[in-house]
Amino acid sequence: MPVWAVPLAAAMLIAAGGFWSWREYGRANQFRGVSVRIGVDHNPPNYDWSEQKGASGFAVDVMNEAARRAGVTLQWVYCVRGSRVALESHEIELWPTGFYRPGEYPALHQTRPWSQDQHAFVWDRERRAEVPERLEGVGVAVVNRMAPLALARQMFPGARIVPAPSRRDVLQTMCAGAADVAFMDMRTVEGMLLDRPDQCRDKVLHVKPQPELTDPTSIFAWKDQGPLADVLRDRIDDMVADGTLMRYADRWFSFSSSDVRQVLGLQEQTRQLRWLAGVCVVMGVAIGLMTWLILKLRSARAGADRARQLQAEFLANVSHEIRTPMNGVLGTADLLLETVDNAEMREQVETIRESAYGQLELLNQILDQSKIDSGLLLLETTPFSPRKLVEQVEKTFLPMARRKGVELRAVVTGEVPGLVQGDGLRIRQVLTNLVNNAIKFTKEGSVEIGLRAEGSGALVTLWFTVIDTGIGIPRELQGSIFEKFRQVDASTTRKYGGTGLGLSISRQLVRLMGGELTLESEPGQGSRFGFQVQLPVARSGAAEASVAPVKGQMLTGLVVLVVEDNVVNQKVAAGLLKRLGATVELAANGVEAVTKCREKEYDVVLMDCHMPEMDGYAATMEIRKMDGAVRHLPIVALTAGVSGEERLKAMQAGMDGFLAKPVNREELASTLAALPRRDVAAE
Repeated sequence: MPVWAVPLAAAMLIAAGGFWSWREYGRANQFRGVSVRIGVDHNPPNYDWSEQKGASGFAVDVMNEAARRAGVTLQWVYCVRGSRVALESHEIELWPTGFYRPGEYPALHQTRPWSQDQHAFVWDRERRAEVPERLEGVGVAVVNRMAPLALARQMFPGARIVPAPSRRDVLQTMCAGAADVAFMDMRTVEGMLLDRPDQCRDKVLHVKPQPELTDPTSIFAWKDQGPLADVLRDRIDDMVADGTLMRYADRWFSFSSSDVRQVLGLQEQTRQLRWLAGVCVVMGVAIGLMTWLILKLRSARAGADRARQLQAEFLANVSHEIRTPMNGVLGTADLLLETVDNAEMREQVETIRESAYGQLELLNQILDQSKIDSGLLLLETTPFSPRKLVEQVEKTFLPMARRKGVELRAVVTGEVPGLVQGDGLRIRQVLTNLVNNAIKFTKEGSVEIGLRAEGSGALVTLWFTVIDTGIGIPRELQGSIFEKFRQVDASTTRKYGGTGLGLSISRQLVRLMGGELTLESEPGQGSRFGFQVQLPVARSGAAEASVAPVKGQMLTGLVVLVVEDNVVNQKVAAGLLKRLGATVELAANGVEAVTKCREKEYDVVLMDCHMPEMDGYAATMEIRKMDGAVRHLPIVALTAGVSGEERLKAMQAGMDGFLAKPVNREELASTLAALPRRDVAAE
């Protein structure tokens, strides 16, 4: 998230709050000096009218105070025909209380509710003990106004509705016996009980409130006077907050506490709605910021993914471009070693080969470290033999150890499974690095490669150790040697060489496999490196992922098609194969390979993967589509691409094996010898 995003969001919120406050102040004072007509009829204690006093009542006091606070002058008008008729005929512009019915009166504006009317039944206890739950046939007196009549007809469909001219007449109609019960709002009932009509003075009246029949009331206005009505409604909120509304309620209602509770409830609902609106605004801004951040993160992630993809492509290209000529150098050196008898020239060729292998090792380390840093290094899971792996590492380093006069031995203990499932190539890489370092830093004595197994059943823990009697490592420097480009000190680099990447890569590879690379060492006492990996045991019939090179293996009589676009690598591959006794033909690209496979039978194809016109993957798929025995022709990738993706792509294309450049004679011979011959591959 950019540093400026938070201040910007805060500034936006402050600006929004300031704008809202300025708008509210302007809205509250926009009608100062305006005079409007507002209507009343006989509905005490809400409002009433007399020729001497004019308008009076609870609603009148509330509206007068709200108008005073808004700077508005109210002209009270007595409306004999009721609110709806008076408003629609433009006799008045406002009415203080009307039943809140949003959308029911499209020609009128209704503010938010500011009060509530709770209805009740009133009846004579001497005539009727109780009001029945169902009012079929019961006479119900109701004031002759549209809203109360509609409510009564809706709620009491089986009752006999008896309209009365005024609310006072509703109670008098019931007391006179023209109706069984009176249906009135509680405010009117409260006023009537204190000042009864003549017909009701000696009656024993019973009042039963109907909580489910509570109607919110609001200010009604013409459409064009709606904003003014809303301003008056807002001032009523101020009156609730400062207690003015409570004082008016105490003055006009005998049971004012319940009425004020209703008003306060409406006010609380209004306050909650405002808070909710504010929270929604804040959440909207937050969601907007989050959406912006998510989009930025997605864009950054897409860029990172693209960068990783480009890095993977770059690494693959670098590997391919360096390994291709390196294959020519090493292959030519191997061929020369078999033909040169002069000791001095032989030593020079071996120097060339060892230097090339050193460069190849450096390339592998740099590529591996780049893959680990970018998260592109993936582990493979194939069956391999732990015992054979240790033996192969021992055989690889025996010549180096003998030249230095160091004893190298392998010690395998415990019930080591024949095959396990894991990345044998990476385990061998770690073990190779540790053994190479051990021999390099040991002047005399021995280096021991240890393997032991723990556990039984489906999982087994393999412990690999490399113990030497070399120079040792001071305790205070043991942690730093696992860092990239670090060795014990600068003199170590000058004396023994190396990049300081090997141990760092080894530790990271072991951690990727769920283990940990450990070190115990004392200066002059030697060192003990160890790591453990837990792997599933492979079934006994599983094939090994890597074939151990077998020295002296010959390919006499094998007909091999070498598909390679690099002329030097063509010569190297042909030379190695001919020395092994094979017959070789060449193709410069995939198109030539497909044509030759149609015209002639071969025992195996060595297929380069990256070639012009048609690459090795496409060529393999074309061969697999052919009819007859040729579709089963063994095809082995011989490529400078060594990534797991390259191996997977080769298998998906239909190849039977995979050899990475540069390839040595023993590995090439063992791989090809293990493949089925032409007569076995026939359909």
